[in-house]
Amino acid sequence: MKTRRVSGFSLTELVVAMAVAMVLMAVSMPYFMRAYHSYQLSNAATQMADILRLTRYEAIRRNRTVNCLIRPDAANPGMTDALMTDVNGNPLTGVASRMILLGPSGNLVGTVTGASALPALAALGATTPTAVPPTGGTVPFDARGALTTGNVTVFYLKAPGSPESGSRAVLLMPAGSIQIWSADSSGAWWQVR
Repeated sequence: MKTRRVSGFSLTELVVAMAVAMVLMAVSMPYFMRAYHSYQLSNAATQMADILRLTRYEAIRRNRTVNCLIRPDAANPGMTDALMTDVNGNPLTGVASRMILLGPSGNLVGTVTGASALPALAALGATTPTAVPPTGGTVPFDARGALTTGNVTVFYLKAPGSPESGSRAVLLMPAGSIQIWSADSSGAWWQVR
């Protein structure tokens, strides 16, 4: 009578494969987390640009001044709200109204490393952008979609919990166009869009 040999993996082979998988995971996890934090910060900058863009479009659509109000969140002062308001500061209602909430994955800061190099890289000439502080501010768009202040406005964003993800800047030009810039932790800037 012949004996049948059952093919499969032995317990030793399974333990060795699991050990190799665990080592690979341990080595790659910091890189994954760094990329994830960088993605979250870029997403926060995109959200900031989007609320500014939508506020501008709403001002054009309504043919009157509409403000983008940036303020610390009432429930959590470590987070920032950005919402559309009328000239009296009343939030817009209905389908056109939008609001974003920026948090620890990317929030407004007063300044960032390498901020002094940004105007030259963005070809602003001698113009120094006005930074919106974390305490908030109002960005008014007139009926044409241009800034009523006439200044270049900049929103600096960082993720306090992950300094290795660098920083982002959202530049709002007087005519209403928007640029998003990214910097590494040393302050070297490049334009995202």
